[in-house]
Amino acid sequence: MPPPASPTLAERFAGILRQLCRIVAESHGVGLLLGPQITLICIRLTRTSHRFARIAERLAAGTLRPPRKRKRKPASPEAPPPPPRQPDPLPRGRAWLLKAVRKTTVGGSLLTHMLTHDAEMIALLDAAPQAKRLIRPLFRMLGWPLPDILRLPPRTPAKRRPRAGRPPPAHRPAVRDPAPPLAPPTARRCRPPAKSA
Repeated sequence: MPPPASPTLAERFAGILRQLCRIVAESHGVGLLLGPQITLICIRLTRTSHRFARIAERLAAGTLRPPRKRKRKPASPEAPPPPPRQPDPLPRGRAWLLKAVRKTTVGGSLLTHMLTHDAEMIALLDAAPQAKRLIRPLFRMLGWPLPDILRLPPRTPAKRRPRAGRPPPAHRPAVRDPAPPLAPPTARRCRPPAKSA
């Protein structure tokens, strides 16, 4: 019989997230999470593993498109306002899942090891920035520090735009010299009192 095929990168990544789902599901009635929250967490983790598998499949097929740069369109006064975004039903903040279920620290350890020692994962993250954007929230919810491969480059400070009605710095008039200080007032001479006759 031929030896069993080794699991693919997407399958190894999905195995870590399935283990997280199992740990979260076992905390029902013991941890701080409620039943609906546990279901939503497992759905989110499952979607993350499916999206990662699609990225890996498209990268291997050469059909993965580069990520689009988000551009904010200027709002026109005639356009209707966008619909309000629905609030996230899950908690937010750093390490919120770790605070609710302490055993989920295993997932952070496994993900960190995978992103720092798995050559196939490192090559995929270098070629597909979309996968980095997908994995960062996992480290945030688990409270683990981001590996170097997931860190964003430092932002360059934005150039300040000149205010309306003010000339740019190159064309501003020179600052006038301050006015010379005023001379101290001279003391008046007092006349001696007239002598009485």
